[in-house]
Amino acid sequence: MEITILGIAWVFYFFVHSFLASTTAKALIQRKSPFLFTYYRLLYNLIALGGLIPLLIQSILAPDAYLFTGNLALGSAITAIGLVFLFLAFKAFDGAEFLGIKAEGKPELVQKGMYQHVRHPLYFATIILILGLFLLIPTQKMGLVLLISYVYLMVGYRLEERKLVAVFGEEYTTYKKRVKALIPYLY
Repeated sequence: MEITILGIAWVFYFFVHSFLASTTAKALIQRKSPFLFTYYRLLYNLIALGGLIPLLIQSILAPDAYLFTGNLALGSAITAIGLVFLFLAFKAFDGAEFLGIKAEGKPELVQKGMYQHVRHPLYFATIILILGLFLLIPTQKMGLVLLISYVYLMVGYRLEERKLVAVFGEEYTTYKKRVKALIPYLY
């Protein structure tokens, strides 16, 4: 039963994450509370982190049955590679703006750094990172995290694509034709 509740919690987390990132949620907050909207990005990040940390702690640290023997060297290497890619993906942004510490500027289609190789490098890094964690800790819970996260990433990137086409139009459509979505040069 515990794994079912954890699975539901992860699905709920990803639903809230996507909803809060949607233009619908942003427009609603902007209309209802312009003051709150000023801090939207910061609040979004705090909510995302506040939901993610307890879920990760529960998924990683709570006792659980192992599906197979973990591989410390391989799992650590893949996790480290995922973290490096995550860092490289974040380098394309103004950190203070991304975190919501300073106001967001005019939207700009980033096509430099990792974004010249894959349209969603944060998702790409997450795919690698979660695989590494699963190889380090191959429990039922981490298998569930892997499965739910991968399904979410397949849905989430498509939702993100719609938003990016709406914002950048033909510029993004041209970019889509040139650069793969989730895995550089493959997919």
